[in-house]
Amino acid sequence: MEKVSILHLITAASNASPFDVNMAFDAGFDKLMPYTSVGLDEISALTQDAIFSRSPSGVKREALFFGGRDISLAVDMQEMAKKAMFDPFSVSTMTDPSGAFTTSGALIAKISQHLAHTHDALSKQTIAIFGASGAVGSTSALIVAAQGAKAQLVAHGDVGEMQKHADMLKKKYGCKFEVVAGASDEDKIKLLQTATVAITAAPTGVRVLEAKHYQDSSSLKVVADVNAVSPSGIDGVDAQFDGNKVGNTTILGIGALSIGQLKYVTQQKLLQQMLLGEKPVHLDYNHAFKIACDHS
Repeated sequence: MEKVSILHLITAASNASPFDVNMAFDAGFDKLMPYTSVGLDEISALTQDAIFSRSPSGVKREALFFGGRDISLAVDMQEMAKKAMFDPFSVSTMTDPSGAFTTSGALIAKISQHLAHTHDALSKQTIAIFGASGAVGSTSALIVAAQGAKAQLVAHGDVGEMQKHADMLKKKYGCKFEVVAGASDEDKIKLLQTATVAITAAPTGVRVLEAKHYQDSSSLKVVADVNAVSPSGIDGVDAQFDGNKVGNTTILGIGALSIGQLKYVTQQKLLQQMLLGEKPVHLDYNHAFKIACDHS
């Protein structure tokens, strides 16, 4: 009899994400076991407990999922788990803290899709990211930088603090970023006169960009907002927008619900890769972006 499939959901947070629980069951996993408030130093032991309790055939029917709030900690946990495995006792792993990897993958795939309609490449863009120190903002910056675009991390407060964040990302992931001021109306208008894409990934319910900030821009091509809670992060961008023109401009808008629909598909496909694959896979934001591009 075939072993039941098990997803071990591991997080440093005090609770497992109900979103991730629902997604795992909908993707086809039979059982899900959450482990909360987990420290990095516990990962090796948890991983080996999971792999040594099953035969090689049974190991194929389980996987590890790393959530939480901190993208760097989740990535470190995934790396620690991989180091604790060896053939034939190896399982698939996936990292998606706060849903940031699949959300960012879907967000950037949507932007790339609409740029492609006018034969424009993501790699040629200057992308201003508001909320760049958060999980989705940071991950989006990593994805676009890896694709060759110029990623601007917009500081809504102290530029020095955002520079520290940029330096941390560069040291850990090897990508370069430009830090720009974006606290005042004047700052926002100025940077949107040269940016070609603007992303708002601020906390829910925060209006980041008003029409006055972007309506006279001659460079902006696409604006995208991941905030589904009213008010939207960008004035004039409805949550349902999927390449709709914003107001009386030629700028294309992408809203949170159109991004969210692709995020859902992306996460489901990644979970199913772990569940159905014959060999272990280790999935992160790069895989999320690729899957999102394939299904956008």
